[in-house]
Amino acid sequence: MSLQIENVSRTFNGQPAVEDVSFTAEKGEIVGLLGTSGCGKSTVLRAISGLDDLYEGTVKVNNKKSRSVNTDLGIIFQEARLMPWLNVIDNVSFGLEGPKGEKKEKARTILQQVGLGGFEKYYPKELSGGMAQRTAIARALVTEPGTLLLDEPFSALDAFTKLQLQELLLQIWQDRKPTMIIVTHDIDEALTLCDRIVLLKGQPGKVYKNIEITKARPRAKGDPELARLKESILESLEEKRTVKGA
Repeated sequence: MSLQIENVSRTFNGQPAVEDVSFTAEKGEIVGLLGTSGCGKSTVLRAISGLDDLYEGTVKVNNKKSRSVNTDLGIIFQEARLMPWLNVIDNVSFGLEGPKGEKKEKARTILQQVGLGGFEKYYPKELSGGMAQRTAIARALVTEPGTLLLDEPFSALDAFTKLQLQELLLQIWQDRKPTMIIVTHDIDEALTLCDRIVLLKGQPGKVYKNIEITKARPRAKGDPELARLKESILESLEEKRTVKGA
């Protein structure tokens, strides 16, 4: 599934949040939306998802205009957002259609793939943060979406769990090849996961730069090429201040 975002702008209470944001994501590509807090990364993602339709501009899914929730888009938020009264397997199968047995079997298969086999009857309050987020990933995958939209999905987790789930995400991509849009403020995460980084900057946020990452995955954290890219991104995000009288 391909995505085209064309001149998307969004205003809240008279204040512009993003302005003329345009970029594409080709089928099977992992694109990162990277920038500092407040530059409108999540605002853009909500426009793409159809959860927010009060923007100006155009979002196209497979070259067709889309302005509402699309069932072929899976969404993973920063918080797992599980329903506390449902156990793990019921949270994952909740949005599926069809006979109950088929829905449970499909959910059980996905839970095995994300490392939660045996935890089907646990409730959200019994899960660690990483397990809850794995459940959220399974819920997004169970409908077999062509595109995954991820809004800082690992930012609330400890470093070790974050690395585990980044590896899981890459395994999912390897197995299914969905298009992915990942909102993050973590440069290392973007360099590890993405084929391309769309750098947003400013308030309102605007596209400052498109950065292609040609290094094959898996990518070593200390790779010199990635270190150079990180330094370049840090320099790009650095605010240039003019001192009066200088």
